[in-house]
Amino acid sequence: MAYETTAISDTLSGPSAADLSTAIHALTQATQVLTTTATQMMQVMQTLASGASVSPLPRAAVATQINTWEDDPFSEAVPTPNPPLATPLAVPVPSNTNALLQTHIVEPQPAPGQFPTGTPNFRYWVAAEALARGINFWAPLLPVGTRWSCPNPMQVTLVTPGQEDLNAFYSRQDGGLFFFQQTVKNRQLFSGESPDVVCHELGHAILDALKPQLFDAASTEVAAFHESFGDMSSILCALQFPTERQKVLTETQGRLNVSSRLSRLAEQLGWGIRQLAPTAVESDCLRNAANRFFYRRPSRLPSQAPASQLSSEVHSFSRVFTGAFLDALNGMLQILGATTEANLLAVSRVIGQLLVDGVHTAPVTSGYYSQVAAAMIQADQVRNQGRNRTALSSAFRQHGILSLSAAAALSNAPVPQRSAAPEVPVGLGGMAGIGGRANGSHLLLTYDNQEGDAYRRGPEDVPALPTQLISTDFGMTLLVHSPAEPERFTVASAALGGEPAEPRAPDDAARAFIEDLVQLDRIDLRAVYGRVSAELTAPSEGGSRSSRKTHTVQETPEGSVLKRHHFDCGFHGRA
Repeated sequence: MAYETTAISDTLSGPSAADLSTAIHALTQATQVLTTTATQMMQVMQTLASGASVSPLPRAAVATQINTWEDDPFSEAVPTPNPPLATPLAVPVPSNTNALLQTHIVEPQPAPGQFPTGTPNFRYWVAAEALARGINFWAPLLPVGTRWSCPNPMQVTLVTPGQEDLNAFYSRQDGGLFFFQQTVKNRQLFSGESPDVVCHELGHAILDALKPQLFDAASTEVAAFHESFGDMSSILCALQFPTERQKVLTETQGRLNVSSRLSRLAEQLGWGIRQLAPTAVESDCLRNAANRFFYRRPSRLPSQAPASQLSSEVHSFSRVFTGAFLDALNGMLQILGATTEANLLAVSRVIGQLLVDGVHTAPVTSGYYSQVAAAMIQADQVRNQGRNRTALSSAFRQHGILSLSAAAALSNAPVPQRSAAPEVPVGLGGMAGIGGRANGSHLLLTYDNQEGDAYRRGPEDVPALPTQLISTDFGMTLLVHSPAEPERFTVASAALGGEPAEPRAPDDAARAFIEDLVQLDRIDLRAVYGRVSAELTAPSEGGSRSSRKTHTVQETPEGSVLKRHHFDCGFHGRA
């Protein structure tokens, strides 16, 4: 069954002669490459068995490949309490040719090579490969001209100096992605060494580029969707490896919505947190996309709970949408009949495109989950003649994101129109010197032929939602960016009985969000210390502002405005 997809660039660039010389020198200093590809090992073993001498590998064969992890250093088919390191995979040197979505790792770049695990050079190339693979996956699906909401190239810090933490975050204000390290039970863990973690943080940056209005939105559902998008990014980017697709299909027997190496996210960081706070994360990973969590109004949930329960904390609540996504991915694969590696690759790109379409066309409302779900279903009607409607509707119903009546009503709802993407002039936004390429989807979906241009504005003109004055039970009055755009679809999430949940006013959703932030000590209140009690302004024990405080309060002529500082992965928990 054919899908309308956009090919993802597989262009890979080889090193220069100078690079080869430097690579050979670096490999010599390392004494030996501890891990090579299975093919190379087999060649050596066959040569030894024959009694012949072993010739060194051609220089180009070594220098044009690097070692990386497929998804996480602790990835296993069957989880164990103390996982060994996974086997590295040898892949070509990564290349990102998407001019408007470049990255720069601030640590010195080593020459390409198959470095041993546990070394800074190995960690560098793991992160570089995950970043390039993630951008090469998302870029063709985004509207042409999509650019970072922070300066290009986006800065990436693999080990943030002076801070130990089981965490990682994306900060628009600080210009990029930040990763950390911490030693737990004599094992030094680096969050930037996990492709799961790197592709999650990259997902935040991709979503902020596509829909920058979401960044400051005072809404649990919007913030939780940002976290879910990061987890969905990790899953989809992992599926771009043929070896990962084959392992997943074998392990799940073609049923993707069961617990597997694909659904288990950030196993190593989850292990680290579990040693300190056993109930703060899943028993075998940080978060598991294979779950049965059912939608509940966030304001009716506790602000935090053990990982086995749902709470309104955004990482916990994100699992509702991520679970529906994995069910939809599985359902779409079953539609194709044969659960083959090629079909799984095709489905990953189809659902990735529908996610982009859903985000691009869904209004920012207090019921954001249901608006995105409806927009994805309607986009499929145009992109794929509705062949995935049943799989998508079923997944969103089973997790309560759409009520039964809402899902049924979409058959009569408006569908988007096809529109040509605006042309992006060569040389705009740093394109000169990178071939002038502007990858992206030239076909946009719009409603009433009206298309927002936020994705093309860049850091100089990042839009935000209008502000609304909110008074809380904590005695704080703040201007917030409220999720108050007009609804596009007359849909709602389900209550526990299956009936549509009552609609929520945007100010109620914003108030509940602020109160959760205060409960969880995520707002830097120093700017308003004179208006709140001393215990609220005291710094968090054992944590710094940059990694613990996700929000700040900015003084403006209009009043105190709640602004987001960063999205983090919640790795530190609240142990």
